[in-house]
Amino acid sequence: MNKWRQPESGFSWFYQRFLNNHITILLLNLFLFLLVVHGLVQNAGLLDPVWRFIGIAAPAIIVAGILFYVLDPFVHFMERRLHIKEGLAITIALVLTIAILVLIFLSLIPFLTRQTASMIGSLPQFANDIMHQLNQANQQHHWLTNDNLNEINQRVTTYFSKRGWNLLTGTLSSIGNVVTTVSDWVITLITAPLVLFFMLKDGSRFPQFISRVVPTAYRDRFIVMLDQMNVKVSSYIRGQLTVALCVLIIFTTGYSIIGLKYALLLGVIAGPLNLIPYFGSAIALLPALIIGAITSPSMLLGVVIVYLVEWVLETQVLSPLIMGNSLEMHPITIVFVLLAAGKMFGLTGVILGVPGFAVLKVFVITTFHWYQEYSALYPDVLPDDEALTTTPTPDAPESPTPAPKK
Repeated sequence: MNKWRQPESGFSWFYQRFLNNHITILLLNLFLFLLVVHGLVQNAGLLDPVWRFIGIAAPAIIVAGILFYVLDPFVHFMERRLHIKEGLAITIALVLTIAILVLIFLSLIPFLTRQTASMIGSLPQFANDIMHQLNQANQQHHWLTNDNLNEINQRVTTYFSKRGWNLLTGTLSSIGNVVTTVSDWVITLITAPLVLFFMLKDGSRFPQFISRVVPTAYRDRFIVMLDQMNVKVSSYIRGQLTVALCVLIIFTTGYSIIGLKYALLLGVIAGPLNLIPYFGSAIALLPALIIGAITSPSMLLGVVIVYLVEWVLETQVLSPLIMGNSLEMHPITIVFVLLAAGKMFGLTGVILGVPGFAVLKVFVITTFHWYQEYSALYPDVLPDDEALTTTPTPDAPESPTPAPKK
């Protein structure tokens, strides 16, 4: 008997091979999804109220979310170890956070502002020092004529003088723009603590609450997916903030030891920039290298040594100890995520792109596992419920039963 015998009807052959094919159904669903996305893009004006609402609410939610992952372990510690009630523990955490932020703004910000203004005002002097060193090198090696060197000197000095003044006036105008849009900041400052309070209070109940809109058969899987997302994001945010704080301390201490100007300002710049994986510390090194090169060759060597010490401590001690491999992402993947997120969303995308991709990765993996179990394209993968209740097939040999004891 020929096992490749054609069906009796041509329509049934077409139905079995194309219409009732799982891959065809998948492609059809994907096409319909892309069609819906195309329709939304073509009618993007209809979503303007939604985007405006997101633009207003997103800053408060992002700030509250970051502070939630920082304060949640502290709140749980007060509840479990110190036996403080939940509401009082949250209030203590919020009061301490506000007090620390006010202390930073009242003591650290004015000092950093003065150092920033001093650095901007020193740009022409930096340019003169650079040109003086170039003059000395040119006298030894005769690279350029005196006329060309004087022209370059004049242009560089004029450039840095204008840039320094433009940067200072641009900063002041930016402050003026912030003042004119103070209502947005007020909304964020008022809303963020309220959102943070309810996150700390009801954060553990959030998965159960949102799972009510999910069909009953998929609720357990959905809750597990949310828990995995929460673990990824929390470990990344806490780890990155801890590493950034350590980097700030290391750079500030190292620059202070070698006597580099603006050590605290350069350390404060290096800490937040370290939130950008792989590129942050290198970007923060550039102003330190310039100041070190202008000061003296020994100071430049000291800056390089401080950076090498920080790099060894961060890559070999801090990141493995604090971060580990919580994201389970290849470094090349992180680099491409940073490039794409930075191109699409700017600095915000660079900072939030990696945890956002981690959340998306958990969602895609969970969806793919569900598809493996229920699509019938992967017969070796059984649904969770069936895997726990499978019975041996008639063709499979039954396990031998032990003989009764005599």
